Amino acid sequence: MTQKIPFFLFGMGDRPKLIYRDGVLYAYPTYEELYRWQVREETVLPAEYTVILATEAGEVRVSEDARGVWLTQGGETRCLAASALRLPSFAGHPHRDVLRILHHEILINIIDGQPVPNFFVYPKAWYRDGAMMAMVLEQTGNLHLIRDWAQSLDDLYDRNNKGNEEADNLGQLLYILAVLGLKDHPLIPAAIAEANRRLEGGVLTGSTDYAPHPIYQTKWLKLGLEALGEDSSHLRIPAVKDSYEAIFWMDGYTMPPADDAYHAKYPYLWWARKHTMRQEVDPVYFVPTYPISSETRASEADYEKLRRLFPDYADERHAAPHTWHAAEMFLYLTDLYGKGDR
Repeated sequence: MTQKIPFFLFGMGDRPKLIYRDGVLYAYPTYEELYRWQVREETVLPAEYTVILATEAGEVRVSEDARGVWLTQGGETRCLAASALRLPSFAGHPHRDVLRILHHEILINIIDGQPVPNFFVYPKAWYRDGAMMAMVLEQTGNLHLIRDWAQSLDDLYDRNNKGNEEADNLGQLLYILAVLGLKDHPLIPAAIAEANRRLEGGVLTGSTDYAPHPIYQTKWLKLGLEALGEDSSHLRIPAVKDSYEAIFWMDGYTMPPADDAYHAKYPYLWWARKHTMRQEVDPVYFVPTYPISSETRASEADYEKLRRLFPDYADERHAAPHTWHAAEMFLYLTDLYGKGDR
């Protein structure tokens, strides 16, 4: 039996966000009801970015494409939001529909130019999630959507984990600025100087997610420096145990993860480990439903902001879609199975 898709979001990239749920189209963040329909039958086509409603007055269609968001009813089509972005078809990819949905879940979480983990529960961007999103946006030709945000950055750390200055942020910041071509950004020399201050024997010291992860942190710094064309030969990957080593796949195979169990709360960790090991996964994970990506019970997410339309999510402390999860899964699929038509 096909699972009912509970809602659908419109407004990818820099477009205003719209929420469809149970016959109503809402504007975000006011939750103003823009349209309400008496629905006989509802069809959500997430890979086509479309909702089709059979109503007493005839068919209603809300859809989104590379040009904008469109409402068709009563034989007329009107534009609800317009701006240009790239939406590859991914034709020819064995998981074409999944890629299209994951791409949507990343683009929908760009709000006010910021690449946020989930626009409902996170008020600002995280450098880690932003760097992972940038990897996807580079592939799909949409980096311009976050350029102004990156240009405006004025802090070496995102300070999202209770204000902590997390060491991995330095490499992520350098990577973001490099991939956007912002090589004259004033934070670059400051980040390099701060990283050098933190180095001990070529290893980046500090914490990530409230614990030291020297391999993960040093590898992010190496990636950021190399993306800028800077020398990274002074860095050393230490021979220590680091539970985050297995989620850094960007330098190829490292070591088998100590724990390969699927993590329902933080599924991005599992996808990253699978990518590191280049392991195939069960097809059950490739069902093109919506939303695909999520995160549950994160320490810094404000789940009460979901209460208005998603009380079930608020009670469960669950947010979907989620960009780190979507990016890890997207990059796994394009790395292991090809990129499809662009």
